Amino acid sequence: MISSLDDAMALRTHRLCIALVLTAFSGMPAPAADLPERLKPFLEEHCLGCHDGVQKKGGLDLSSLGGNLTEPQLMAKWVRVHDRVAKGEMPPRGKVPADEKASFLSILSADLTKADQARKTAVIRRLNRIEYEHTLHDLLGIDVELAELLPEDGKAHGFDTVGEALAISSVQMQRYLQAGEKALDAAIRTGPRPERKSSRHSLADGRNEEYVGKAWLKQPDGAIVIFGGRFPPAQLVAFRSPADGLYAIRIVGQAYQSQEPVTFGLYSVQSGREARLDLLGFFVLRPGEPQTLEINARLRRGATLRLVPQLESVNYPELRRLGVEKYSGQGLAIREVEIDGPILDDWPGIGHRRLFGDLEIRQAEATKKKLPRPAGEVVSQNPSADAKRLLASFLPLAFRRPVGREQLDTYLRLFEAERQQGASFEEAMRTAYLAALCSPDFLFRVEKPGKLDDYALASRLSYFLWSSMPDDRLLDLARQGRLGRPGVLRAETERLLNDPKAQRFTRHFVGQWLDLRHIDFTMPDKQLYPEFDELLHNAMVRETEGFFNEVLHQRLSLLEFIDSDWTILNERLARHYRIPGVKGLEFRKVTLPKDSHRGGVLTHASVLRVSANGTTTSPVVRGAWVLDRILGEPPPPPPPGIPGVEPDIRGASTLRELLDKHRNLATCAGCHKHIDPPGFALENYDVMGGWRTHYRTLNKDFPSPPLEETFGKRVAWRVGPKVDASGQTADGKTFRDLTEYKQILLADKDRITRALVEKVATYATGRGMGFSDRPEIARIVAAVAARGYVFRELIHEVVQSELFRTK
Repeated sequence: MISSLDDAMALRTHRLCIALVLTAFSGMPAPAADLPERLKPFLEEHCLGCHDGVQKKGGLDLSSLGGNLTEPQLMAKWVRVHDRVAKGEMPPRGKVPADEKASFLSILSADLTKADQARKTAVIRRLNRIEYEHTLHDLLGIDVELAELLPEDGKAHGFDTVGEALAISSVQMQRYLQAGEKALDAAIRTGPRPERKSSRHSLADGRNEEYVGKAWLKQPDGAIVIFGGRFPPAQLVAFRSPADGLYAIRIVGQAYQSQEPVTFGLYSVQSGREARLDLLGFFVLRPGEPQTLEINARLRRGATLRLVPQLESVNYPELRRLGVEKYSGQGLAIREVEIDGPILDDWPGIGHRRLFGDLEIRQAEATKKKLPRPAGEVVSQNPSADAKRLLASFLPLAFRRPVGREQLDTYLRLFEAERQQGASFEEAMRTAYLAALCSPDFLFRVEKPGKLDDYALASRLSYFLWSSMPDDRLLDLARQGRLGRPGVLRAETERLLNDPKAQRFTRHFVGQWLDLRHIDFTMPDKQLYPEFDELLHNAMVRETEGFFNEVLHQRLSLLEFIDSDWTILNERLARHYRIPGVKGLEFRKVTLPKDSHRGGVLTHASVLRVSANGTTTSPVVRGAWVLDRILGEPPPPPPPGIPGVEPDIRGASTLRELLDKHRNLATCAGCHKHIDPPGFALENYDVMGGWRTHYRTLNKDFPSPPLEETFGKRVAWRVGPKVDASGQTADGKTFRDLTEYKQILLADKDRITRALVEKVATYATGRGMGFSDRPEIARIVAAVAARGYVFRELIHEVVQSELFRTK
């Protein structure tokens, strides 16, 4: 008998550990320790002369390479050996009889295939923390942050959806308890409906009045003019949002002393234990008569608003010297801010109804008139019957499949045990619900080896495109046994792609495929790149996500990712790219001028930023990034004991010149002939994605840039050595710049397609693509090619494939 929540958690955790251990061992392939012995004649005859324990050419010692293919790193080395022999890269061409080579590849291929097929069934998939949050949001109809409560997820094969990287620990189980409690607190609404109120505010309210006349200017109509985003912060000190929810915000104002519109950022600000600053968006006020901006935004309880003008030309020394009355620089005049909310159309909400249906909420009496009325409590006239009814309805939704009598009884016993301990009906139900949300049935996507049943297929599709649980339509089709039909599955894939929740696919897939999640890891050096600002930072990711959406939803070719004659821009990003004629904050599709040096994701500022640090670019880092993310051919790690190439901090020598010496080392040349060329091709783009013909340096031995290059501003950086973006690929094709290198890439369309198929399939299935998947991947590539390389068709082909429909 389960007697408490702690006992229930211990029992469920114990079951989870047993399941993990049994699954890991039952799916583990038998060791292939005799693999080197069976290949020994070929290796001794053709390979060990260069790759034995003495020479280790390229850092590879085949004489000591074991044969246990259950070890991922060892498996990867044998796959690399297979591929290099198959391509004729080793042994040297013409030195191996065709029949010996075919026999070697046949033996090795059979063992690699067998080991890889066994690996596919070895891991069960935990929800990552993003999926966990989205699932609880959709299940309970809430909008609270839960992912931040959970430990950072691991990644494998470039994605945090891959099961082998999603381990679980006792710490995580404790965090799941905390997150589950927070989710239930948000969903269960037993208090009175929050009153919707409207209030008007001035920036000069409260203690902010002391800044008027010093940092801010007050106009005759009451408008407060702010000149910059530094201290003091332009914050509404007299407002705090009374509850979580949607608020309608009206801002009345105009640009001040400016011929051009003034952009400002609007932020939600919370102080105290959960202090945070969240960008709600960027907005524009024009010069002339006051305008009214109407903005809808979700605010957390206790939040206020802050306005930050994006003014590049604030002269703070002059502002202090002349004072606000005589200062002639640009500013932002804010007459008033009106806030209306919270706007709650549904109360107590879908989550509460899923948990408690229409059961009575008995309101508590207030003890003092000045205090708000405390929350009530859900009550039941027939607790056992209501608990059974509610759990029988909730558990199949939470577990994403039908629930058997034994599973239901487990949670009913927990409910009854809590009641016997003196818990109220609501308290006992909360305990049962919390146990369900911390159970393996909720936290894991358990898929049996072989062909997926319709419920597993529904979950795989929804977590692929929505990062969340299946909706009622998917579960209904699974219940009817129809989802697995190819026509139905295609129609549902289309429906999910056309739903607003598919933006999650864009955000999470692109964020990991192109490493956009890392864009905040470094910031461009302020001395070398003083033009960088938050508005540009925000626009970078928006361009790439908008570009991906355009390719996906307009049924464009996946080859547009490599080269295109258009992109997605707003005014700030267009100015960064020096593309004229784009005005305003709105992002739109723009045809690129022929001399723009743009086209495809390799020229996006976001991609160029994440493949560089804040000071210098590295052809090695960028080249390895292209090989991995675009070509699906990640280079092996460098041999031990070989130091990296450090840039010349004086700026006198380019990294390319230093790499020329590095490549002369025999242990480095083999890899660098593949890595360096794409990195060289990208050298015309600086650390924030700007076009350059010369490197920037702080070395004063170099000349200052002309003012037209810096938009009329004096800067600290100097015009350094000239950029050389030319190179030669490993197979001897030469190029002068990125434009020519992209044409080399596009000459092998299937190579580009194969890499993207592998990325999408890895993200979708939760496992890395292995040796045994190659025939099915080749089939998908051929099918996509036959459909004109349309990216949306690639999505459909992956969903219809054996990769997706089987475990």
